[in-house]
Amino acid sequence: MSERKSVLVTGGGSGIGKAAALLLGARGWAVTIVDRDAAAGAAVAAEIISAGGQAQAVAADVSDEASVKAAVDKAVQAFGRLHGAINSAGVEQSGKPVWELDAAGWDRCTGINLRGMFLCLKHQAAAMLKTGGSIVAISSAAASKGLINSSDYCASKAGVTGLVRGAAIDGTEVGIRVNALLPGATATPMAARSSASTPKLAGTLRVPVGRMAEPVEIAAAAVWLLSDEASYVTGACIAVDGGMSIA
Repeated sequence: MSERKSVLVTGGGSGIGKAAALLLGARGWAVTIVDRDAAAGAAVAAEIISAGGQAQAVAADVSDEASVKAAVDKAVQAFGRLHGAINSAGVEQSGKPVWELDAAGWDRCTGINLRGMFLCLKHQAAAMLKTGGSIVAISSAAASKGLINSSDYCASKAGVTGLVRGAAIDGTEVGIRVNALLPGATATPMAARSSASTPKLAGTLRVPVGRMAEPVEIAAAAVWLLSDEASYVTGACIAVDGGMSIA
């Protein structure tokens, strides 16, 4: 039997990350689920294992470098190496117009969405230097589309796309592909919190297909980017948004 490919999924306890972890587990990957919520991550790992897959859960804060490095090290220790990663950990906007947004709210959003993405990419890529691999960053349609009371979130996600493009160039020298997905409105717990904090968002989002995405629809695109079928794709920032970005 061939060695299972090893993948690390941040934010794997819920939403898009959970959907990606379950899909990867069903397709035979060995999955390391990273989430601040230890119980949520453990529940997803248990679901994969009960279905005959291989998984472990690691509690970590992606905005803390030591925590990120420890999670990557645990993935390598458990499964031999790291073939891929999907970085889905993130937080919603503060829900205030820019003139009311304080530095603490800004730092919270950018600290997890952008600094956290950088730390994940850094340590995941370091683990792939000798063997290559593929990393997928979950950005947002907000990277290219302004949203009301969301300047912190829009800035953090726009930063992710710049980070991905730069990291992808670096990665070409060592066989590491780096790409981003830009989901639109997706039915996740974070989207529910976002709508609760900023009710006006509902009136400003136009999705031509007429519905929100299910998390697995975003996850399927991320899993494709990890696969050999996407071997010529790097530095791409792909909208998976039901047409929201062109509306």
